[in-house]
Amino acid sequence: MQPGIYPDLPAADYHALHGASASRLRKLWQSTPAHLRAEMDEPREDNPAFKLGTLAHAVILEPDKPLPNLVTPPDEYAPGKKWTYAATACKEWRASQEREGNTVLSSDEYDSLLGMTASVAAHPWAAASIESGQSEVTCLVRDSANRVDVRCRLDFVPDARPYLVDFKTALSASAREFERAAFNHGYHIQAALYLAVWNALAGADDQRTGFRFVVVEKSPPYAVNVFDASPEFLARGAEDFKRTLALFARCVAEDHWPAYEPTIKPLGLPKFADFV
Repeated sequence: MQPGIYPDLPAADYHALHGASASRLRKLWQSTPAHLRAEMDEPREDNPAFKLGTLAHAVILEPDKPLPNLVTPPDEYAPGKKWTYAATACKEWRASQEREGNTVLSSDEYDSLLGMTASVAAHPWAAASIESGQSEVTCLVRDSANRVDVRCRLDFVPDARPYLVDFKTALSASAREFERAAFNHGYHIQAALYLAVWNALAGADDQRTGFRFVVVEKSPPYAVNVFDASPEFLARGAEDFKRTLALFARCVAEDHWPAYEPTIKPLGLPKFADFV
């Protein structure tokens, strides 16, 4: 696939692309090349929380596109046994539904989906951030310095705005909690990668310098917050993006994916120990 901007590429085709991505570089930043290699070789199955987040993306960012056929599981999978995703019988029923092209969504998950959608629509800054533009935009560039492809799938590219928009579902959308979560999950790397890739492909009159997060909580009251990444957030992201991209390229070129260094390390106390 040639470098470029692809507004209508199906999600499955995007995930089949090779090269570096935000999720892969975030994994490198959080752990080791060996952990990333294991994840690339055996992708984890989507859990219910991930599925709900994906559906929320579709409903909120692509309201004009048809949703998959949603089915609700029975209250009990056997007499006196409440439905649970963990039970073997429930897993088999869910798998059979998915083979038929259906998406299984519990009544609680469906209520959450409606609640998140309504909250985002009612929030003035969140609604305005995704009011006009393109959603789910795939971008692919070739990094000549590292000789590796870099790909991303932008949640939302607003028209005539200086920023890109990323939509997140979270347990808490409070400033304190999301600031911590954003760094722990490597969202600063994601923001830097998205901006770098978009700006490498877009014209001179459509460069973006900012990155906005629209965050909605996954449970009542489905509170919403909107955050603009600070210059410090983006600068740190650019540094970690550059470092992890070089590491990814080296691992690919050498086909060597090391884990932890084979040394003995001192074990101290965590920083929070002073407050316990």
